[in-house]
Amino acid sequence: MMSVTFKGHSQTPDSSAYSWVCLMARLCLAAVFLYSGSTKLIHWQAAISEFEGLSLPLPAVAVALTVAVQLLGGLAVALGWRVRLAALALAIFTVIATLIGHPFWNFEGPELQHQLTTMLEHLAIVGGFLLLAANGPGHLSAGRGE
Repeated sequence: MMSVTFKGHSQTPDSSAYSWVCLMARLCLAAVFLYSGSTKLIHWQAAISEFEGLSLPLPAVAVALTVAVQLLGGLAVALGWRVRLAALALAIFTVIATLIGHPFWNFEGPELQHQLTTMLEHLAIVGGFLLLAANGPGHLSAGRGE
């Protein structure tokens, strides 16, 4: 059985502290997707314009799919329901969206640094989702072990 150490005390996945840490991690990972999906939904035309600027085909369809993935995936992760699947889906989505939206290799100077930093931040989010997919949601979840 895996154990984690908090303040010198070993905690197993069955412990209360571990469960609360898993819940907090899920909420942190979900927050950005729930916010982004909601913002795109509320500011629909601006989101379509942004996607047109990225030269995406069928930008309205791309926005609709993006909003669905962000809101449904974010909600599933936050609640801990089907979290392994949702975490993998959001990890894949994040990789694709980052490659499309932050092509650092096309920039120079300060903009290169900005795009590269953003890409690396998104890579960290992917890492969090992969850990979540591997370890599951913890006990404070709507779908234990899913």
